[in-house]
Amino acid sequence: MEMSDENIQVLSKYLQETLNPDPNVRRPAEKFLEGVEVNQNYPLLILNLVHKPEVDMTIRIAGAVAFKNYIKRNWFVEEDGVDRIHESDRVAIKNLIVTLMLSSPESIQKQLSDAISIIGKTDFPLKWPELISQMVEKFSTGIL
Repeated sequence: MEMSDENIQVLSKYLQETLNPDPNVRRPAEKFLEGVEVNQNYPLLILNLVHKPEVDMTIRIAGAVAFKNYIKRNWFVEEDGVDRIHESDRVAIKNLIVTLMLSSPESIQKQLSDAISIIGKTDFPLKWPELISQMVEKFSTGIL
């Protein structure tokens, strides 16, 4: 998926539909999101949407929950299993997520914090040695 405002709007529309109580609206939206989550840049588009203050907060929270669930389903890869997350997306997520978490509203912080925890259980310290230094840097500069 290309990083574009158009794709962010499409994701926003489907995230909104996942909140619909009517299963005839909700289920197709959930299926669509499951279908596109294997595309490169999908998690980055979701993080971008979650971080946009002009997007309705309900949709941002739905995006944060969708991102956390995506990480929960896909981050750990069984030995000889298929990696559903592109390597460049993994690197970008680890580079962005601490800053995004610390600069997000509390309702979004919780979801991103959970995602960091899931990633950390698999990747820290060997595959994510910079996690602690990223956190210390952000806390020490007061940039939240």
